[in-house]
Amino acid sequence: MRGFTHYISGLAAATFFAALVGDLRLGILIPVIAAAAAYFPDFVDFKFGKFLARRDYEIDPAPWDEKKHYAPKLVKISELSEENRYQFFAIEGTVEGILVKGSGKVSYRVLREDGSEETVTESYNSIVFTLNDGTGKITVEAFGDDYEFFEEEFGKIEEGKKLLVFGYVDVEEDGSLKLVVSDAPHPQGIADTIAKAIEEAYREGERIVKIHNIRLPGDVYRRFWVHLDPPKREVRVEMGPIVTPGGVAIGGDVPEYRKYGIAKVGVPFIKTYPKPTRIDSFSGPEIAFRRAQFKGKTVVKDRFLPWHHGFSHSLTMGMIIGLVVFAFFRLIGYEHATELALASMIGQWLHVFEDQLGFMGSNLLPPITKDVVPGFKLGESGSGLTNFSTAWLMIAFMIWNFNRFTNPRAIPISDAKLLLLLAWPSIMGFGIAIVRSFRLRKEISELMDYYTNLEAFEEMEEVGGI
Repeated sequence: MRGFTHYISGLAAATFFAALVGDLRLGILIPVIAAAAAYFPDFVDFKFGKFLARRDYEIDPAPWDEKKHYAPKLVKISELSEENRYQFFAIEGTVEGILVKGSGKVSYRVLREDGSEETVTESYNSIVFTLNDGTGKITVEAFGDDYEFFEEEFGKIEEGKKLLVFGYVDVEEDGSLKLVVSDAPHPQGIADTIAKAIEEAYREGERIVKIHNIRLPGDVYRRFWVHLDPPKREVRVEMGPIVTPGGVAIGGDVPEYRKYGIAKVGVPFIKTYPKPTRIDSFSGPEIAFRRAQFKGKTVVKDRFLPWHHGFSHSLTMGMIIGLVVFAFFRLIGYEHATELALASMIGQWLHVFEDQLGFMGSNLLPPITKDVVPGFKLGESGSGLTNFSTAWLMIAFMIWNFNRFTNPRAIPISDAKLLLLLAWPSIMGFGIAIVRSFRLRKEISELMDYYTNLEAFEEMEEVGGI
């Protein structure tokens, strides 16, 4: 659930105590502490946990320019090395010589919507030239759709012409670097690093990978997806369109020949989150790959945002918050410290319960429980329907409680009738969410059957498929 929903839930928890409602009527805002307690788990995770967590690999497909705070970063040729392969940069220099200008054919793999693959061969026009920026020389190559764009943008390429070229770095067979003209990084680098992390986790126990997003000029983002396919033992990365911070696609799709990156993984792994990981606006995600036992076999499991939904999202933390709130407000002489402590604990518990409605789940009772209990899969955390239904229900509780604790009552009807009248939009919303969840659960079940089908890739090994 969203932070606003959790905050409203904490306020609602405070209104279940007549003494706290009385304080609010007098203008004493101390009961708002319960709302802060309800938001506390996300505050801890996103303000501290994500920055303190260990990262074994940071995948930055398009480093930001330090001055402009978006990609591509303007670099000097002398700064580039093989470690920058597939990353997206900009270089400003002078054309020193035209090496090749002509046409040919290129073949590449395309993934269809049904999951099948197809090899496509296309004709292309191209140009290859050397660029010198005063710190060194680099070969620049433009072909296919990128050549058409390049020619349209810069006109005829001639010796002595000054250019600001952007594209991804690649490495020739002889080890020399080249810049391939493009408007996005190549996804192969992302796929290769994730595959490497999975293999190392199988040997070493755990690897945590941070994937940075791609921010472009104009406060827009290049969307891409990371898809783990255990039965095929593949990591597939798909480069997508340019999107707004709200996730609305505004075009800018990349050509098919540099849309996919596919890396084979040499060890068994399973996927526990039933969807591809999408990266666009805001900060990119972190994924932990951990060695585990599954059906008697050693595999690697993924864990999305390993620093999130841990101890901070447990019922144990709720009890600790209650004790701390009680001790502090009792110490300063607040008359209703006991009620406030209970409201704060319940507010934090509501946060845990609301998040449990989604996919990730939480570690509910550490140290008794050691791992995350899967969520109920009623909807994703950003679902407008479940967030609205929950927030509305909490507001209904607040109105209901204020009316109950008022004499004479502002709304002179029975408690049960008033609550029903106030809460029916939430009841309808949750009903729709539950109906939708049956279809979602079926889709997830089919996906998880696929993702955890160890026998499938064992069979592939026997016939030499991998």
